[in-house]
Amino acid sequence: MLYRFALTAILALTACTPAPPASQAAPDPAAAQAASDASANAARLSAAPQTGAWAFQADDAIFAAGFGAPESEVQLVFTCNQASGAVHITSAHELAPDQDTTLTLIMLNATRALPAKSFNEGLPSVTAELAGDQARDIAALLSAPHANLGIEIAGETHVYPWSPEIAQALEGCR
Repeated sequence: MLYRFALTAILALTACTPAPPASQAAPDPAAAQAASDASANAARLSAAPQTGAWAFQADDAIFAAGFGAPESEVQLVFTCNQASGAVHITSAHELAPDQDTTLTLIMLNATRALPAKSFNEGLPSVTAELAGDQARDIAALLSAPHANLGIEIAGETHVYPWSPEIAQALEGCR
């Protein structure tokens, strides 16, 4: 009987104890990390965007959006092979030939480190070839409007303006 009385008293006191103020609530680690990532990405994207314009091109099941200065080679290309669902990201960048590297795609609220390889035949470039879920993730991510996006290779970041041509090129791979 005494046990039941003590248990009831404890429950009653617990029910009457006010909740801690919101300022004392435990921080959400995921929200804190997301805010930190967005802040870091904002700093990485603060550089002036490359000069040039986006152009859309389609040939059978291959759709592409390329960025470059008029009358010049493209600096960045997003390609979707609608038949296979593969997405390729190619950035003009010179590294040692046939070197494995990482191409990091940077948006304000997301960053993706993608396996890539350097090519030096013709114009030097680095290409990330994506398939399956990874290709669908990148296509969906890039189809949403962004102010700018960044490409980082070997510690060097280039910022580009986002354009609807990117979404148009990647539509068939989402």
